[in-house]
Formats: sequence, structure tokens, C-alpha cells
Amino acid sequence: MLNTLLKVSSLITPQGEWDLQLLNEVFPPCDVIRICSFPPAVELSDKLVWAYTRDGNYSVKSGNWLLTHEHEVVEFVEESTKRINAVKEKVWGLHTAPKIKLFFWRVLSGAVAVSECLHRHGINSNPLCQACKVEEETISHVLFGCQLAQQVWSVSGLPVPDNGFFPTTVENMEFCFMVMSQSEVPLQSRQAIPWLLWEIWKARNDLVFAQRVSDPHILWVSAKDDMLEWCQQQESIASNDAPDGRRIVGIGTRWCKPAIGKLKCNVHSFWINGSSFCGGAWILRNHIGDVLYHARDAFLPRVNRIASELSCILWSLCSLRDMRFSSCEVWMDCHAAWEAISNPRAWPKYRSQTTNIWQVVRVMREVSFHLSSPKANVLAKEIACSVTRDGRLTSYLALGGPVWLQDRIERDKSLGD
Repeated sequence: MLNTLLKVSSLITPQGEWDLQLLNEVFPPCDVIRICSFPPAVELSDKLVWAYTRDGNYSVKSGNWLLTHEHEVVEFVEESTKRINAVKEKVWGLHTAPKIKLFFWRVLSGAVAVSECLHRHGINSNPLCQACKVEEETISHVLFGCQLAQQVWSVSGLPVPDNGFFPTTVENMEFCFMVMSQSEVPLQSRQAIPWLLWEIWKARNDLVFAQRVSDPHILWVSAKDDMLEWCQQQESIASNDAPDGRRIVGIGTRWCKPAIGKLKCNVHSFWINGSSFCGGAWILRNHIGDVLYHARDAFLPRVNRIASELSCILWSLCSLRDMRFSSCEVWMDCHAAWEAISNPRAWPKYRSQTTNIWQVVRVMREVSFHLSSPKANVLAKEIACSVTRDGRLTSYLALGGPVWLQDRIERDKSLGD
């Protein structure tokens, strides 16, 4: 029988850890994994955390997602609505400019100022397309069926449906997303599809509001040029800046030696899914490139990669502290974990883990956290992978590096200057 008066504090041991036996008695296994992914921090005051974002902060996008999915659970939703919502979800994952994502969302929501939509909202206007003067001006007609749109699609050389574009917007958008995933279509052409649709819409507006007729060839060239410029900007931002504006310097593809007198600890947690054991490893090297120690351990399942990585970092720091190391550089390749440690207030979902990490750091004299590229962190990853790949669930700490990775260690040592 479930005790309805049970409190969270009843689930915590005197040592400040979750009582696993009691958790397993009260909750199903999947919930136990989620609970254990976030260790208790009884010294912290209670705080509201939003459960539907990665960092625990509310966002309009996540709120809309929750409303949409709750609606699907409690009420019957027409198949057509489910189909549109499924395409809408794909929009936010497109590699394109935010303004174009918003435009696509409005297109799928029927919230674009064409005659059909205006009439639906009680606004009188000429129902015919202002470009061809033949058919009704719908969203699908403007972007896919009008003479101007067909000319642009023809000039682009992109695949089109065998029998012409479909009558509904959602079918045509699904077709566009399918083409964008086809490897046989040239990469730049595939990537330019969002900009092509944006250019067609702008050309329609130029015609309606400025009586300016656009050349289909120029529209296609502009779409590709804008796409290339935006992609180059994103590559530049990704290589030089963190999301909050901090500069990330020196994220190369190979391991580099620390400064003279410094120690460098590479950490990695290998996470598969929320129901499997996680593998964790750290490897400590000096400024010459020699491995001082390395360690490996298996962790209970964690709800996601971030929780797994933070648990691994805490374990690594505790190990170094217990070995009387007072300073080191900690390098990881999980960007979200690095963000959570660097700016805990922005990641409230993980504040119990980050609080524990910073408590250990305060005991040590000098610890800094750095973001590594996956290739530069490959030794720690290989050791961590061996836990789940080879079933090596026994933890150990050893002098030097693993014998089976000695060649890679020597290569890092020779190339790490």
C-alpha cells in the first residue's frame, strides 16, 4: 500500500544519498533512473524547474510543445492536424535562418497574408492570385503552383513530384523535406530549398505591393547566395563563440599539452540510453604529455548524456582530490555539461550536480573547465567505451596509461606541442 504522506526527505539517507531500496519499492524502474540522475542537495533551497527543456528554464517553444502533446493525449485530434503538427516539429530542426523557420511555421499554420487566409478572417480582397490572375491565391498556390513559382522550381533543377505539386501545403512541405534529405540531390541545392521558398514569397510581395516583376534565375541565384552566406556565418560563430558570448579558444582536433607545471585531465562519459549502465573515464597528463594516472568506472543508468557527464566529472574531481591533487585543467567534449558547470544559474535542472562539483573545486586550489573537441578527447572516450562495449564494470585506478592505447598516447605526446 502506498503511503500518501511520504515526503521526499523520507527517500534520502542520513548520508544525503537517495535510498535506492525505498525508491525501488515506491517507483517503477524507469522513474528510479530519472530520480537517481539528479542527486539530492538538501543544503539548497527549493526551486521551480521546468521539466520540458534541456536546461530547466521555460521557453515558449517547450510550452507550445507541451500544449500540443497534452491536447493529443486528452482529446481526439484529427489525422490532418496530427500530420501538420508532425511537419511543424520538423521545421524547428531545419538548418536555416530563424526568420525562415518562423515563416514555415506560419505557412503550415495558415497564417500568411494571402487572399484565402484574409477571407477566412473576414477581410475582403480579390480572391485571384495577383501574379497569374487565374487561380485562387492560396499559400500552396503562391509557393508551388503559380507560374512564377513553377519557373523558379524549374530553373533550380530540383526534383518535383511526377504529377506536379500537390493541392495542399502540408503535402508540398513534406515533399520539400524529403528532397532535402536525398543524398543524390547536390548538397548546396538541397540546403537552398528553404531560401528558395523565402525568395518566392518575397517576389510575390514585390509584385503585389511594388508592381515589380522578379526574374526566376535571379531568385534562384539569390537563394543559393543567401544560403551560403548564412552557413558561413554559422560556421564562424560555432568555431569562435559559446552561446552566451564567451569566446572558446583553441578547440582543435588534436590533443594539446598543458602549460609547463600544469596538469590536464580529459574526462568522458559514454552514455547509450536511459536504461543502460554508463561508462566513465579520466586520464591525467602533465606538460610533457606523460600519463600520470587513468581511471575507469561504471555508473548506474542516467536519464541523459548531460546527467551522465556531470556524474563522471564529479567522480573524476573527487578522485583527484582524494589523491591530493590541488589543481588541474578539466577538459570535456559535452558542450551542455560544460555550459551547466560554467553558468549553473542558466541550467537549474542540474544545480544539484553542479553544486556538488563546485564544492569539490573549492576544496582544491585551482581547477578550470574547458571544452574539448571529440577528436582531442578520444583517449578518455575509448577507455569509457570499454566499460559498456566489453562489459568491464569493475572500477580501477592505475599508474600511467592503458597498454592497449599506448600507441595513441605516444602520438599525442609527439604531436601535442
